[in-house]
Amino acid sequence: MRTVVHCEPSAGVHRPARPARPARAVLVALTALALVGAGAAVARAPAASVDPDLMRVVRFMAAMKGGFALAALAACFWRLARPAAPWRMAAYLAGPPAMAAGAVALWASLAPAAAAACLHLGLFTVVAAALTDPGFIPDRWPGRAQR
Repeated sequence: MRTVVHCEPSAGVHRPARPARPARAVLVALTALALVGAGAAVARAPAASVDPDLMRVVRFMAAMKGGFALAALAACFWRLARPAAPWRMAAYLAGPPAMAAGAVALWASLAPAAAAACLHLGLFTVVAAALTDPGFIPDRWPGRAQR
């Protein structure tokens, strides 16, 4: 026989509300600002004459890097739902916007060296923070060794 117990919350019991995660909003805002800033820089830059075949290759690479930036944005957005160490939070907040701005600048072939630096440094910060973060991949996932 199954017993069902109904518990009603009493007036004296305090349940902590789910804490707000403003870091997620900051991440989205920083990424949007980076995209707008890079777009404005691209719009104001003079047009350069580049070989069309080279431009196709560069734009293909920029599209791939934009996909990496989108994946990093999604991973950081997911991770920022839980508390993180201050330096990791800074890495999770700075990496995706830098990658997004670099991808836009690379697409327009505006300062390719600076665009590549933004892309790769942003990717490095996210990967370094994630690989050293014990909370990035929880231990309860199947296939993960218990400590």
